[in-house]
Amino acid sequence: MNSHAAASNQHSAGSPHSGDNLPAGHDLPTGQNPPAGETLRSEADLTNWLASFTPPPFRSHRILRGGHLHTLIGAKKASTVQAIATTHQRHRIDLPDGDALVVHDNQPENWRPENGSVLMIHGICGCHSADYMIRFKRRLASSGIRTFRLDMRGCGDAGDLCQTITHAGRSEDVLTAIEFIGDLVDNASSPIGAVGVSLGGNQLLLAAGRVGNGFHERPKAWSRVGPILAIAPPLDLQACSDAMQSPKLRFYNWYFIHHLLRRASPALRQNPQYQAALEQARPKKLRQFDRIFTAPLGGFESESDYYHRSSAVNVIQDIQKPTLIVTAANDPLVPVSSFGPVRQAIESHASTSPVRLHVTAQGGHHGFLKTDRTSWADDLVASYFDAGFASS
Repeated sequence: MNSHAAASNQHSAGSPHSGDNLPAGHDLPTGQNPPAGETLRSEADLTNWLASFTPPPFRSHRILRGGHLHTLIGAKKASTVQAIATTHQRHRIDLPDGDALVVHDNQPENWRPENGSVLMIHGICGCHSADYMIRFKRRLASSGIRTFRLDMRGCGDAGDLCQTITHAGRSEDVLTAIEFIGDLVDNASSPIGAVGVSLGGNQLLLAAGRVGNGFHERPKAWSRVGPILAIAPPLDLQACSDAMQSPKLRFYNWYFIHHLLRRASPALRQNPQYQAALEQARPKKLRQFDRIFTAPLGGFESESDYYHRSSAVNVIQDIQKPTLIVTAANDPLVPVSSFGPVRQAIESHASTSPVRLHVTAQGGHHGFLKTDRTSWADDLVASYFDAGFASS
């Protein structure tokens, strides 16, 4: 396994915003804001491409009309997607605090640096082997694109390498992974895209915004990064936490907490802060879990402090990379109203914002099940990066 280290930060900037309602099917325009020093390609050209990019058509499954059904009934397995021959390497990325990430590097046999690479970041209970990560990898490989499936702290193959946990604010870990890819694929003509799903989407957006506002230094290879795609990101953590208080979401609370506690590694269980958290009453709501576990282990004063400092909604206006944010109006876990500030930020900078928002009427929480019960998100990822890299 290869090793790589990079600097990290642990604070957040910005202020909370109030949300408003977004109609289904609402698409917001993008503008131009090319950062200085880009040498690989014109950010303006890529931003103009995103302005004209049309997501593939989405015909929702005729029976699965509710957000819960789209969320709970999974798409057909990745085995339904024809596998393209790829090589596989597992790389360890050491972090300054002693923890480590792992990336699974799949390179198609016909890959060339000009084909590009895509970093894929999973959700709260996911890892590199989550079915959507496998499906995305296979769809991108069919276009000759190299993929790097990330295991965040405490997840997948990084589980036994960490004494702490991942959380929505781990923007520094995303940038460390991007810098690792840039070093590994050291070619100025090789673009680096990124897609984050659910919690990973918030981490990715937060990373881009924090680089844009100067909170994080621009990592090496940042000029090669883009486009960015965030699918169903909980970018306003307070709003999502408020929604999770509903008795209708009792099952989701139980599922997340059960999974997060079950996957704790031996190293994490020996962490004094984790042991102290276990002495308290078992949380029944995700907000309680964040109060007892996430905030102390992540270095936050409280769950409210965690939500405020880690919500990407606070830095949307600072993103300088062409970025598409996708959500469903009937997502039961991420209220569509929480994207109101995104619309406001884009509209207030209509001529300069490189961010675009696309809201579908159906889809649940990154389900997007089509009439054949495959996921529209797979089509979106494939067409987005295939076309985005071709435009460079």
